[in-house]
Amino acid sequence: MRSINNFWKLGTVAPAALLILTAGAATADLLPDDPLIATSGDGLIFADPDEGIDPPGVKAVTFTRTRVPDGSGGFTYVDPFEQIITDFSNLTSRGDVTNCLMASQDGVYCDSAGGSGKRVKTQLTGPSPFDMRIRTVASATYPTVDYFTFGKTSNFTGARMTGFSLQLLDANGNAMGTLAPSDAVLFNLNATDIGIGARLPDGLFGAGGQEGEIGFFSSSRASLASTTSVDALTFGALSNTEYLANFGDSFIDNTMTPDGLFWDDNNDPTDESALVAWNDLSNGGWTYGTLDTAANIDARLTELATALGVSVADLGYVDGGLVPADIVAAAQANGLFAVDEIEDLRNANLNFTVTVGSIDDGEFTLRIAPQFAPIVANATSAYEFKLAGYLDGAANVPYLDLGNAATYQTAIADMLAMTAAQRSIALTSTGYSFAPAFANLGFEVSRGQVDAIFAIPSQSVTGAEGGVTRNSSFDTWHMGEGWTGLFSLNGSQSTYDPTATSVGYDVDIASLSIGLEKQLNANTAWGAVLGVADGSADAQNGLGGVDSSSVSLTAYGRFGFGNGGMIKALVGYQDSSYDSSRNVLGQTATGSTDGTQVFGALQAEYMQEVGALRWGPLASVEYYDMSVDAFNETGAGAWNLNVDGLSSDIVLGSVGFRGEYDLAGSQGLTTLTGGLEYTFASGSDFAVRSGFIGLPGATLPVQGLDDDWVDVKLGFETQLASSASSGSVFYGGYTGSIGSDYESHRLQVGLNYEF
Repeated sequence: MRSINNFWKLGTVAPAALLILTAGAATADLLPDDPLIATSGDGLIFADPDEGIDPPGVKAVTFTRTRVPDGSGGFTYVDPFEQIITDFSNLTSRGDVTNCLMASQDGVYCDSAGGSGKRVKTQLTGPSPFDMRIRTVASATYPTVDYFTFGKTSNFTGARMTGFSLQLLDANGNAMGTLAPSDAVLFNLNATDIGIGARLPDGLFGAGGQEGEIGFFSSSRASLASTTSVDALTFGALSNTEYLANFGDSFIDNTMTPDGLFWDDNNDPTDESALVAWNDLSNGGWTYGTLDTAANIDARLTELATALGVSVADLGYVDGGLVPADIVAAAQANGLFAVDEIEDLRNANLNFTVTVGSIDDGEFTLRIAPQFAPIVANATSAYEFKLAGYLDGAANVPYLDLGNAATYQTAIADMLAMTAAQRSIALTSTGYSFAPAFANLGFEVSRGQVDAIFAIPSQSVTGAEGGVTRNSSFDTWHMGEGWTGLFSLNGSQSTYDPTATSVGYDVDIASLSIGLEKQLNANTAWGAVLGVADGSADAQNGLGGVDSSSVSLTAYGRFGFGNGGMIKALVGYQDSSYDSSRNVLGQTATGSTDGTQVFGALQAEYMQEVGALRWGPLASVEYYDMSVDAFNETGAGAWNLNVDGLSSDIVLGSVGFRGEYDLAGSQGLTTLTGGLEYTFASGSDFAVRSGFIGLPGATLPVQGLDDDWVDVKLGFETQLASSASSGSVFYGGYTGSIGSDYESHRLQVGLNYEF
């Protein structure tokens, strides 16, 4: 027998189909087993072999039937056979279709039992349409062939959708409705009896369907209003009474789904748990829903009470009533219960039929195009879109209203009346648009510490001999008994340009470093440096800033080799405190938090001497790992944010040349230094989850520092005094870093003193 998935191949026709060929009939295309060419835009098709859905997540089945009604309400299960059904207009059940687009599960077909996982799961992930390019193949001679689609789409865009549309386009992106039906793929609007539409899963709104006998929120279905044409199905507002009261009339986003209390009522973690209650933020918290039919509710409550170890009376069950606090506590302490999001609130089941004719170029596009509220649709960047989506949800999803929805609605109306530039600034102010400044403040402070250690002067004094000497294999200035004192002041100013996920900001750092170095022998020394620093980051457009104070401790070693080689290595730890201010719509939100950082660096150079000049190549690598604790803002009322902790790391790599030149007549006591390096920075992207206090937060992506630049270094070293028992060296320098999105200027002066 032929494989079930291979009845139709390019250029072939199944024997049964040949029996019905009629001369002169128009040639129609079919969908091959693997119809997906590619996807593009803001979305994806979910595929997970662990859930039985193999990549790419979608398959086509043509003229295949696996169940036959037995006449008594059941089915006879048979080996697959060919069933030529080309037109679904007269079918009364989608369980009878033989041609379909469905999830790519092995052994599951169009007429498999309900709940077998037939739906193609698409996720919309942003504001742009999601396109699925689908191939067709020429096959038998039919006027047209119908395919039913078992679909599901999930809202991961970051904003509630006021609607979405399904569109059929040709290979050139044109609407298929402009073509003759025999040459197009069009929606079959006559196949209404087998279901055309979009609605939330019946387990929440409806008769339960595959999820049981009841809908948790409502016994009525929650369908999206629809407008149909042959090449576009447009879905809009929901009208279910309970849905409107709790979630508004739009299709909510994943970030807006409430938590649910789920019960593993059969002690089987592999199947879906039963929803017992949901966290209705605007009406007091944990709230019961419909748990069973009227005929079964008493037995169900007895089962629930037994699982919790309480009496039925203790449950205090009222459909739509609050769950007693002690019952919530008992459930949270019971291993059979878990708190998780009610994810089906952002899922919509899609049912529709397409009729396939003879298609030029052998492909068409099925597009899903989301629609949004004006404040969201007018966003000018991905970051603004996320902020607008969050604000729009807080203003218009009823269960999220903690008394501030009217404030958010007024702000949205004011923003829509602004110019695009004004609206961009106002919208950006509602989020932590300069969140990367926390991490980069720590980075700049630690980088200054690395500079301070790597800039230790190369001049040497041997106090016991009372003369000035230079050790070519290990250049360091040291005190009697091999001890060297270190003291330096550092200042820097850096500019971070705006990115797609944050505004730009300027960072200023002032730091003091003191330390000691012990020379073990002519080629080895180690030391420790204590650093203190103050810094500030000022966001562009007056959006606010962050002030920091830091203390760091760094251990390092220097190792000479060969005739002019040097390796420097260090590792350090930094502790920081941060005070932030965010200017939002005429108010100022303030926050305080702490952070830590570990860092390390390794540098190698090899200098050669040509008269008064020493020069050679060098290379270095630096690593910075930063973390900042969560905090709550105060001072801005409805606009205060809860900001989760964040963490990030940055790797710097540099290659270049360094040189030293002894000034004529200085007898080696004054040296000019300089260097030119190419540096690349690779910072990890990270996420910042924040939200208005009391409401669920939204996770916003942040781009890490990803740039390359040229470092220019200029400096000097001069010996101020030297004797058999003491001496001092004064040194200083400038380092400039110029990149496409990053610029930094750093100054350092230091004094080493022998005593």
